[in-house]
Amino acid sequence: MAAAPGETTRALYGAYRLACFDSSGLDYFRNTRGAFWRSFNAALIIAPFYVGLLLMRYEIGEISTTVFYFMSVEIISYIISWVAFPVVVDLLITTMDRREKYIRYIIAYNWAAVLQNLLYLPMAMLSVNGIFLSSSAGLLGLTILIFFMVYTWFITKTALNIPSGRAATIVAIDFALSLLLKGYAEKIL
Repeated sequence: MAAAPGETTRALYGAYRLACFDSSGLDYFRNTRGAFWRSFNAALIIAPFYVGLLLMRYEIGEISTTVFYFMSVEIISYIISWVAFPVVVDLLITTMDRREKYIRYIIAYNWAAVLQNLLYLPMAMLSVNGIFLSSSAGLLGLTILIFFMVYTWFITKTALNIPSGRAATIVAIDFALSLLLKGYAEKIL
């Protein structure tokens, strides 16, 4: 189900407002099941750039398997990463008695991923191509990671209306889940 261009623009603006730590950014997301499913279009927006990064990694010889196998593992991992967190967090917030906030939270979380990847993917591409020195890429990467975690924490705290500590726990679970998926994909490769 494709999001209308107006809905996508509105959602991305809401994600931007949340990145400015403005809780009114949540007002830019429709709180419907249809908008929930359309928010996964964020994965489609990011996908071509992610595939470009994967191809760059393959071209420089970073990967020692066939391109088909590499791309298959990475694409399956990408799809699982988009599905795993919403499933896990659904169970968590149900136990926190915040189930009614789930739809808007996942919508904001998904659209925020577009903005996060607008920062991350160009830096990763420049790093893979050797334009960034590994030391400067590492420092910049760490700074971006910290911002992403604080941004995700703010979205979690605001959208679910939960205390800071609970929001931090959800962000930590999200981070651990992404590391687990990445590690498993690397192990397969």
